[in-house]
Amino acid sequence: MTKRFAWVLNQDAEFELAQPGYNPSAKLQAQLQEHGSGARALLGPHDAIVQPNQRLSGDWLGRAWCPTPRALVALQAAGVEPEPHPAPAILRLVNHRKFACELQAGLPQQEYVHNESQLRVVLSRPGPWLLKRPLTFAGRGQQRVFGALDAAQQAWIAASLRVDGLVVEPLVKPLLEVSLHGFLWQDARFELGRICVQQVNDRGVFQSVRLHHEELNPSEAAALALQAERVAVALGNVGYFGPFGVDAYRYEHQGSVGFCALGEINARFSMAFAVGFPRPAHTLIL
Repeated sequence: MTKRFAWVLNQDAEFELAQPGYNPSAKLQAQLQEHGSGARALLGPHDAIVQPNQRLSGDWLGRAWCPTPRALVALQAAGVEPEPHPAPAILRLVNHRKFACELQAGLPQQEYVHNESQLRVVLSRPGPWLLKRPLTFAGRGQQRVFGALDAAQQAWIAASLRVDGLVVEPLVKPLLEVSLHGFLWQDARFELGRICVQQVNDRGVFQSVRLHHEELNPSEAAALALQAERVAVALGNVGYFGPFGVDAYRYEHQGSVGFCALGEINARFSMAFAVGFPRPAHTLIL
């Protein structure tokens, strides 16, 4: 019998993982409602989205975009048993940008810094630079540095370093953004999907996705597949299971073109998963 999933589409999961006691603002909730409607493509024909103050009757299995504590509370409040899921500490570990940085397949000169002295060393080199907070999504939590820091940038950096450090990498011009998605079972088996091409705006906010039609050359496609396999193994080694995606991109920097085969790891569902994975999400049972 096909399972019916009751979903919580908590697309702000990274913010919750970053901030204990997180409670989304009304403004952010409205933005997610407006721009996150594409996530509904994950639902099967008999699935439902859990609504506030709603209790579901019948045989349902609870599933979340990312099974954070808030998402699990919402499922339980609806009378739905969540499917098996990793612990919150594991979710935070694998979605944190430091986890991806430590696989050492990002941009040349990419570093994770924990304090101001480490950052000062990096910024003393020729730029420009892009600074990223480690638990954000859709282009949020980023700062571009072209020269001397102004007061607002210094305050943003100080706040970031007090909390959790920063990823620092060269500011490059993306030419083609792609992704590859996978699903990892509890026994460490994994399956990869099909390469997708993603359209995002100049701040990294998702706009649309389609299947790849040989826009990557063979060496780029092979590099992306290799990194996705490495990511699957690394995720399994720390106890993660469930959906994941690897973002990659072709870029231009200082007159040269390169390919970053591991830009980010999304250890959760994503907007492109329904397009890029060969089987619908509602057929995947953990």
